[in-house]
Order: sequence, then structure tokens, then C-alpha cells
Amino acid sequence: MNTIKYQSRTLYRVTYALAILTLIGLFAVNIIGFVDTETGSALGCGHDWPLCNGAVIPHVWGLQTLIEFTHRALVGVVTVLLLVTSAFAWVIYRSWTEVKATVGIAVGFVFVQAALGALGVIYGDPAWFLAFHFGCSLLAFVGLLLLVVVLRQIGRQVQGGAERGELIRRRVEKTSFTRAVWFTLVYMYGAMYFGAYVSSTGDGSSFRGWPFPTEVHSGSAFVVDIIHRTVAIGLAALVVYLFVMAARMRKEHRDLYVGSFVALVFTILVAFSGAGLVWTHVVLWAFLLHVSFITVLFGALSYLGLQTFPASQARLPKPLRNQQAFPMSNIGGK
Repeated sequence: MNTIKYQSRTLYRVTYALAILTLIGLFAVNIIGFVDTETGSALGCGHDWPLCNGAVIPHVWGLQTLIEFTHRALVGVVTVLLLVTSAFAWVIYRSWTEVKATVGIAVGFVFVQAALGALGVIYGDPAWFLAFHFGCSLLAFVGLLLLVVVLRQIGRQVQGGAERGELIRRRVEKTSFTRAVWFTLVYMYGAMYFGAYVSSTGDGSSFRGWPFPTEVHSGSAFVVDIIHRTVAIGLAALVVYLFVMAARMRKEHRDLYVGSFVALVFTILVAFSGAGLVWTHVVLWAFLLHVSFITVLFGALSYLGLQTFPASQARLPKPLRNQQAFPMSNIGGK
């Protein structure tokens, strides 16, 4: 009994630690990718891929080459980490539907992201292409973030002595809150694509004033900027609505209340960092703050989506299931 309990906890801790390390690495990859794009370093290695200026390690270095090479190297390291983490999670915890889904999202979109990066280097990066790349990078990050959350839920239930058949998180009935969560999540994903497009075209830096531009210009750039800011206000209103609804359910569903509170906080931070972009004429540090806050906000809304999704049941991890017949509660030492 003690041997099985030790094996279960060791497997879980290794998998969970790998998932967190990979999540940090993927966040760093995205941030350096933003630096790469904003500093015009995407061609720091020329049009070569996977080589850099015709070599594995370039012979001539400059700032743009350093940024691009660092980005590519970190992508390679994080991809290996992701594959190892996914293999552990899949082999051990594939009985949970959430694990299979989040692993599929994370791995799938990391490879899509890498392929888009390669195509961008070889053929160029139009504004719509950069926006699509940004959306895929966020989906990869959120897939891994939700894997970490699901592993935490599994660990809390199974390692804590959950009985077979117990849900790994509390059931949430399909209500107006559930529908609002998923609507807001889809709305924000569309808003992120539009914002990434505005950033890639450079139209966002053409106007001053916040929350609305003080200039009135003719032409498409002004219309695009107005739509961008209006969409952002709509997102803020939706998040406030979610928080108010979650506050009414905080006794029964503290997880939804906390998730909505985090989303509200980062909505405010996104708004003020957007103002910072206007006031600083889109300097790099302000841009990185803005996209970092957007990433966390999307992660918080995705967490709410996960929490409202039907939960899987607790069960013994795969490698231990057939070793010995014993009650599930013995895993937790009960």
C-alpha cells in the first residue's frame, strides 16, 4: 500500500512540476516573440529556417540576430519540455478527458505556432498573418495553463483520498452565467485577433487621447481605431457582468468568484496598459505589459470556461491501476 501511494505521489509531483516549468517557458517564448516582432527582428536570421543566416550558430551577431536566435532556441527547448510533459500527463492521466483535451490543444497549437513562425520568416509577415500567429500562441499557452489547473484538481482529489466516481471539481449547472462565460471567452478571442491586427498595421499608434482618440481623421485607420476601442469597452462590460453574477454565487462556487475577480482585475490592467500605449506612443515596455495582461485575462476567462465544463470522475492513475486492488482512499493514506 505504502509503495503504491509513494509511486502515485511521485508521478504526480514530477508531472505537475514539468507542467509548471513548461508553462513558464512558453510564456517566455511568447514574450520574446512579441519583442521579436516589435523590434523588427523577425529577419535577424535572414530568410533561413531552421538555420540562422546559413549556419546553426550565426557567425555575425547583431541585436536583431540575437533576439531572433534566442527566440528560436527557446522555442526548441520549450517544445522538448512540452513533449516530455505531455507524454507524462497522457500516459498517467489520460483517463481524464480534460487531460487529453488540454494536451491536444497545447501540443497542437505549439506546432502550429512554430510552423507559422517558419512560414513568416521564409515568405514574410503581413498584418493578418501576425494576428493569426498571436491567436495561436495564446491558445497554446491557455492549453498548457488549463493542463496545470486540471493536474492540480486531479492531485487534490486523488492524492487527497477521493473515492472512485467523485468529480474532480464541483458541478456547475447550465445557467445564464455559464452562457455568459463562453460568450465572453469567444468575444475576447475575436477582440484579441482584431487588436493584434491593429497593432500589426501600426494604426493604433496614429491617434492620441484615451479612452477615445482626440483627433478625427478620415480614412480607414480612424475607423479601425474606433472599432478597436469600442470592442475593448464591450469586453470590459462583459467581464464586469460576469463578476457581478459570480459574486452572487460566491458561497456555493468560490472558484468562479475568484476566477471572475482575477478577470476583472486584469481587465482594468489591460485598460490602463492600453492607455499607456497611447501616452507613450507604443514603447516596447508598454506593449509587453499590455500583451502580458491580455494573456492572463484570457487565461482567467478560460479557467472559468473549464470550471463550467462537465467534470471527469476521480480514478486511479493508469500505471498504478492494475498493480493491486485496493480502495481509492488508500492513495491518500486513509
